[in-house]
Amino acid sequence: MKEEHGEVMRFLLHFRERYQTEEDYRRFLVGAMRELVRDLREFDVFISLQPEFLGRPRAMARAAGSKADSL
Repeated sequence: MKEEHGEVMRFLLHFRERYQTEEDYRRFLVGAMRELVRDLREFDVFISLQPEFLGRPRAMARAAGSKADSL
């Protein structure tokens, strides 16, 4: 894991100790990001998240020929 994070991730990392497993913490992160995406729409900021069921990181998708590049 990288040592330097952006402001939002640094904030979210403070919640890590509340979760017993990485899986639980990851579920928290996904929920928090979904809420953030909805909240940002009020400010005309639109973010697209890759659905988890696609299961491929963006770099792998590019290598497979995908032209989509989203956040």
